Amino acid sequence: MKRILITGARAPISYAVVQQQVALGNQVYLTDSTNKVSIKNTKFIEKFIMTTSPRFSTQEYIEDINSIVREYDIDYILPLNEESFYLSYSKHLLAAPVWVEDIDKMLSVHNKFNFTKLMQEMGFKVPDTSYVYNKKELTSFITNHPDEHYIVKQPFGRFGQSVRKLSRYSLEFGNEVRFPFMIQTLIYGTEWCSYSMAYEGQALSTSLYLSNTHESYNCSTHFHSQKNPELQAVIEEVISKLNWSYQIAFDVIQCSKTGEFYFIECNPRATNGALFMKPEVWNLEVTAPTYEVRQLIFVSLFNWMKKPKKDTFEKLKYGKDVFWHPNEKVIFFEQLISGAQWWVSAKRKKVAVNAITTYDIEWNDELISL
Repeated sequence: MKRILITGARAPISYAVVQQQVALGNQVYLTDSTNKVSIKNTKFIEKFIMTTSPRFSTQEYIEDINSIVREYDIDYILPLNEESFYLSYSKHLLAAPVWVEDIDKMLSVHNKFNFTKLMQEMGFKVPDTSYVYNKKELTSFITNHPDEHYIVKQPFGRFGQSVRKLSRYSLEFGNEVRFPFMIQTLIYGTEWCSYSMAYEGQALSTSLYLSNTHESYNCSTHFHSQKNPELQAVIEEVISKLNWSYQIAFDVIQCSKTGEFYFIECNPRATNGALFMKPEVWNLEVTAPTYEVRQLIFVSLFNWMKKPKKDTFEKLKYGKDVFWHPNEKVIFFEQLISGAQWWVSAKRKKVAVNAITTYDIEWNDELISL
C-alpha cells in the first residue's frame, strides 16, 4: 500500500483517478488551492487539504505541499492540473517524488509555438506556422500560404480561449487580433484527443477520443474512448523520441484529404483521457485503456440550453457521468454546488467560467524564483 497525494482535485478526472488508486489498495490524500471541489467529501479519500495558490503564492504553496507530505508520510505526488508546472519547477524542493517531467521538457511542449517547431524538427506533421509581430510579417505569411481562413492563437492558453478561426480578409483589413500572435494554416479533418501515461519513453497506456469542443464552447464534455491503431503508433513514436515520463496529451487532426496526422498542441499533464486508464498503469505497468463513454452531463445540458443542437442532446442519452458512482450518489450532485460557485466567481471577475477555473493555478511562462 502506498500513500498518494493527488493535487489539482478540482479537475473532473480526479474522481476517476482517485478510484483507480484505491483499486490498487493505495491511500489517497487530496489537495487543491480552492474549496470548490466536487469530490472533497468523497469516502474514497483519507482527507482533503486546501493549500495556497501556486500561481500567486508559489513559495508558500511548495511549503504547504511539503507540510502535507511530511504529516501524512506521502510516497509520491500525482498532479492533475496546471499546478503540475509549479511542482515540476520546484522538484528540487519537494519532500517526495512528483510524477511530472522536468520543467525544461514541460515548457518545450506546453508553449504552442515551441511545440510546433519541435514536432517539425522530429519529422512529424504540423500546420504551416509563424509567430508574427507586425503587419509586414503577417502579409508575408499569407502570401506564402494563400487560403481563405487561418487559425490564430497565443502560445499559452487553455480551453482554446485564444484560438480563433479568421478569414484572410479580416486579417488583412480588420483589427480583430493584436500583435504578436501565432498564425497557422487551417487543416481540415477529424480532430482527435489523446492521453498517455508513459515511463522513460515507453507509452504504458494511451486513450484516444474525438474532440467535441466545437459544440461545447472550446471544452469537450463528452468522451468516447476509441481505437485508432495508426494514430496510437504515431503518438507512441513521439513519446519515444521525447523520452517522456508520466502524463502527456496531444491534440491531433487527421487530414481529410491525405489521412496524415497533424499535431496541433500538447498538454504535458493530465487531461480527460485519464478517465479511461486502468488502475495498473499507476504501477507503471503496460495496459490497454478501457473503451467506454463518459460525460459531464450537467455541463453538456447547460451548453445545449445556450446553443441547442440535436447531436448534443442525443449524446446526453448515453455515457456514464464522470462524477457518478452507484455507492456514492451524492457526489453527482456536489458538482452542481461547486459549478454554481465557479459561476458566481466568474461573474464577479467578469470572465468566462472555464477561465476562472484555472485562474489561480495556470502557468503562462511567468518568471518566478524560489
